[in-house]
Amino acid sequence: MYRVHLTEEQLTELRRRTRAAAVKPRTRDRLEMVRLAHAGWSAPRIAEHLQQSPRRVRHWLRRFLEDGFDALPDQPHVGQQSSFTPALQEALRAELAQGDRAWTAAQIAEWLAEHHGLRLCPDWLGRLLKRARLSYKRTQRRLKHKQDPVEVAKKRAELETLEKGERPGAWTSATLTRSASRQPRPRPTVGAR
Repeated sequence: MYRVHLTEEQLTELRRRTRAAAVKPRTRDRLEMVRLAHAGWSAPRIAEHLQQSPRRVRHWLRRFLEDGFDALPDQPHVGQQSSFTPALQEALRAELAQGDRAWTAAQIAEWLAEHHGLRLCPDWLGRLLKRARLSYKRTQRRLKHKQDPVEVAKKRAELETLEKGERPGAWTSATLTRSASRQPRPRPTVGAR
C-alpha cells in the first residue's frame, strides 16, 4: 500500500495543477489519485471511484512518490507521419490549379496512386484535403453533359411552336385521327317517346 503525505507546498502545487485550463483529463485523474491517497483512501477505493484498475492507481502513486508531479502529465502521443506530405499537397494543389477539369475525391485518389504511388481511400482523402484546405471541383449531379445537343434543339423548337398555338410538323394525320376517335360520344336522351 502506498501512503502519500503532502506538504503545504505540495498541496498548493496540486491545486494549481488541477485547476490549470490546459490540463488533460488523464493528467487530472492522476492528480486526483494523489489527492485521494493523501486523504487516506486506499488504492482499490480510488480505483473504484475513478473507474480505473487498482494496478493502474498503484502505478501512478508509485510514479508520483518516485518523481513527483512531473511524472504525472500525459505525454504527447506521437503517431505515424502522414503519407500525404506537404510536398504531395503542393503537387496536388498545382494540378488542381490548372482548372482544366472537374475532380472528385475518387479521381484525385487515382491521380495520387498513378503519379505518386500513394494509395488512399477517397473518403479519407476527402478529410485530408479538407484539413489541408485544398478545394477541388466536384462534378454536379445533373445530366446536361449527357444530352444530345441536336435533340435538345429539336425539342426546344417543338416547344416554341406549341407555345405559339401551332401544330408541330412532326404530328401526322394518324395522330389527328386517333385523337378524334377518343372524343366522347353523345349520350342518348331518355324519356322522349
